[in-house]
Amino acid sequence: MREIHAETSRAPMGGAVFHQVSFMRWFFIFCLCGLPMTAWGVTYEEQAVAAVLMGEAWSEGPRGMTAVAEVIHQRAVEKGRAPLQIISASRGRIHAFSCLNGTTVKHLIGRFSQEPAYQEALQLAEITCQNPARLPGLARFANHFTRTTERPYWARGHRPVAIIGQHAFYRLEHY
Repeated sequence: MREIHAETSRAPMGGAVFHQVSFMRWFFIFCLCGLPMTAWGVTYEEQAVAAVLMGEAWSEGPRGMTAVAEVIHQRAVEKGRAPLQIISASRGRIHAFSCLNGTTVKHLIGRFSQEPAYQEALQLAEITCQNPARLPGLARFANHFTRTTERPYWARGHRPVAIIGQHAFYRLEHY
């Protein structure tokens, strides 16, 4: 593999000297430090949201992943938090998003990042994090979802506001 060497350039008005770190150095810094490596222009939050979309609704395709992204956004709005905080929420060992039970966000990113559908999930995550007004509203302001074959305690007495694929979406007032 060819290494791109650091280049030095001066600011137009004789300002500070800037160093462009080579790709290989950047790669090793992040690998050795154990920090999540992000592609240029993709935030860790977007990678994390994309991994959760894959974990929760990959089998449901783009519509299912979009609806789950809308649930993440709706919870973020209702709780006044960022999407990363929403997907990371847990009560003890039980996470708000079941694909994180028994694992970590970092592990989930590693598990799904090489899948072709992850690129689509990344695009949805970017919209969710940066421009949620572009989300189409498939989930009809739902803040919870479950498989249609399950009936969790929190769904009792509630009707789904949308059913997309094998997921039922609910809007709960207090949670």
